[in-house]
Amino acid sequence: MKRELSPLKDYLVDARERKYALGGFCIWTYAYGRAIAQVAQKLGLPMLYIIGDAEVKFFGGLDNAVAAAKTIAGEVDVPVILHADHFRDYDKICQAIDAGFKSVMIDASAYDLEENIERTARVVEYAHRYGVTVEGELGKIAGCEQKLSLSQEEALQTDPEEAAVFVEKTGIDLLAVSIGTVHGEYHFPPHINIPRLQKIHSRVSIPLVMHGGSGTPEDKVQEAVNYGITKVNLATDLVRVVGESTAHVQSGDGFGYSVANMYAPAYERLADFAEHKMRLLAKNILPDKV
Repeated sequence: MKRELSPLKDYLVDARERKYALGGFCIWTYAYGRAIAQVAQKLGLPMLYIIGDAEVKFFGGLDNAVAAAKTIAGEVDVPVILHADHFRDYDKICQAIDAGFKSVMIDASAYDLEENIERTARVVEYAHRYGVTVEGELGKIAGCEQKLSLSQEEALQTDPEEAAVFVEKTGIDLLAVSIGTVHGEYHFPPHINIPRLQKIHSRVSIPLVMHGGSGTPEDKVQEAVNYGITKVNLATDLVRVVGESTAHVQSGDGFGYSVANMYAPAYERLADFAEHKMRLLAKNILPDKV
């Protein structure tokens, strides 16, 4: 069976209406991606992968990343979405679309509002020609993302009124908001600004995205889903699960190096973690047992 990759927009419009979210799971190898896709198939949910420049390099380029995702799409009976995450360069985004990505993010949040609008709208004009979903970002999220770092003090949360203007002028399909989450690990107690999210939700009609889902209190994530969050990015937690698993198995008595001994437990733990997160985010539409 051979399947094409799917655009993201339609699934998140449904998610906003029915108050659930999809986990955007970072992918850096075919094997780990396949393990998570089997969970999505079990639960009957779309499989949403996110991939940044660093992970693209692990695949050896955009074409290889797309080929891996398409291979997985041919092995499962649910839609498979490959989303270019935090791409900042217009030409690189166009290359991703040309390679077969059906969902991209233009992150121009480091610029002032007018330039962010200009850069984002340019991507929208190109991407929509090919039916590709576009995510933009307004506000700045603390932490480290692809060599850019912001302290807690530097992080600027999304202004609801600016969000309405940004969405109208750019024509984006999804909006990533800053409401107190961080990229990477939290180095201070998380304070997720649900009241600000409520205001954004009341002024913006498109699906909203939470970046920095790793380590964010799960009760706050569930609450955020009720106010328009339809995609929650997960990367650091996935790397942590795999890293902890491979370290643990090597410390066991009688451990011997083989591919199965080293990595099979990591695949299993990653799948368990992914299922937990998928169930958490889609609690409003999934039965207790699937």
